[in-house]
Formats: sequence, structure tokens, C-alpha cells
Amino acid sequence: MAETFEETAIVLRSVPYEERHRVVTALTEKHGKISALARNAIQSRRFGGTLEPFAAATWRMGETRGDLYHLDEATIRKDFAGLRKDFEILSLASVFNELMLRLAPEREPCVDLFKLHSNALAELEEKADAGRALEPRILLALLNAYLSKVLQWNGTQPQLLRCLGCERSLLDFPADARLRCHISVACWTCPDCRGVKPDSATDYAPGFQHQFFEATQAAIGDFYIGLSTPIRKVPELAQGSLEDQKLLFALMESLLIYQVPGFDRAPLKGLRFLPEITGTFGNAT
Repeated sequence: MAETFEETAIVLRSVPYEERHRVVTALTEKHGKISALARNAIQSRRFGGTLEPFAAATWRMGETRGDLYHLDEATIRKDFAGLRKDFEILSLASVFNELMLRLAPEREPCVDLFKLHSNALAELEEKADAGRALEPRILLALLNAYLSKVLQWNGTQPQLLRCLGCERSLLDFPADARLRCHISVACWTCPDCRGVKPDSATDYAPGFQHQFFEATQAAIGDFYIGLSTPIRKVPELAQGSLEDQKLLFALMESLLIYQVPGFDRAPLKGLRFLPEITGTFGNAT
């Protein structure tokens, strides 16, 4: 009999398998992204709501010979049911789940990603429980902060404090100043240093769609806020307008496309329910 172990898991996706079973994919601290077979989960009540998307539960499972674990038992810790009180918040939470399905490592520890995901869901549920709709600017600021922390975990966060050319601080420029962000080496130059190019053999890699990207100082400032503060603080600290957040989102997409092979192969489905916050920029992924 296979040895069993326990792990806290947040459900990312749950799909039927054959007539009575479910295959559940989840994010865990110690084992990264995993998938498990829950036998008789469709007709039996023994799993309760532990296999629903977003549910955080303690799983008891065992190894199998294939790619799937065998899920024996699950005990709910937090169901995040409050997310379903607001459609836009639920849609954003679904985007977070999609990102983890796409980016989280399989069967490898990812403590930082697990904490980011659980804290992001908790923040969204808290906002939904408050009963007040979040303005599109804040929804997009939360998404941008989430993406910035993914880049930080991946080790590809941009150098944001100073201009590559003159080394002036980000704070030296007005909010509407257009800064040039160099995608391949993740840094920026100010309007006075437009002719400066990063000294790197990989700069402007052939075939990449954005050699550089322009965004406002306010957008880059919120990028720095996303990197340096807990995601729960983002709604009160984000300064950029909705248009600034859209620019930042487009920049995030470009960075992820460059840094994560295959990221742009399919769109993030949840974004289609958030057209007001993504505008035309949601098409790149």
C-alpha cells in the first residue's frame, strides 16, 4: 500500500473523470502544483466542498505510478465562498487560478507562490464580503501587483529605482512622464536618455515583438509598489489612473511573454469577463 502524507492545497481546477471520479489540480506549499484523483467524488459526499475551485483544504494522499496522486481524504480549512458574492472579483480570482495553472512548478516547493495566491484570494474575499464593488482601477492594480510578484518569484523583476542612463530616481519625474522600459533586460530609461540602450548581448532579441515599451512614471511607480508591498496593501497605495494601470498591464504581459516560454500560447479566459479593466490589452496572452 502506498505511503500517505498530508499537504495544504488550494484547488485551481476540478474536472470530472469517467462517470464518478474527479481529477483535481491544486497549488501546495511543499509540492508545488499537483493533480490528484478523487475516486467516487461526484456521487459521494465524503469530500464535501473541498474539491471546489479556490477551496483550501488539508489533503491526505498517496503516490501513484502515474502522474496523479491518489486523494484519500480532504478537510476544509477555508472555502473562499465569499469570492462568489461579486462577479468581477470572482473573475479576477479565476485569472489568479489560471496564472498558477500556467506558471507554478509541478511537484516542486513554491512557498512564496503559495503565500501570494492565498493572500490574494483572502484580499479579494475581504473586498467581496464588504459588499462594495471595486472600481476597475483597483481590480487592475491587484492583478498587476500579482503579476509583479510572479516576476519577482521568477527572478526576472525589473530594475525600477533609477534610470539606466543618468541614474536619476523614479521619483524625480512627474506622474505623466513617459519612461522607456527595455523588456529583454528589465530596466528603464528616462525621456532624456532615449538613445541609451542596455549593454547586453541579449538586448532586442530577434523576433520579440516589443524591443522596448513606454509607460508613465505613475505606472512604473505602481509596479514598484506591487513588488515591494504586501498585496493586501495595494488597494490603498496604488496611485496610477485606470489608463496607467492598463499601460502597466500591457508591460507585465510583455515581460511574461519574454521571460516565460509559451506564456502567450493561449489567452487567459477569465479576462474576457473583465473587459473594462483590460481594454484591448488582454489579447496578448
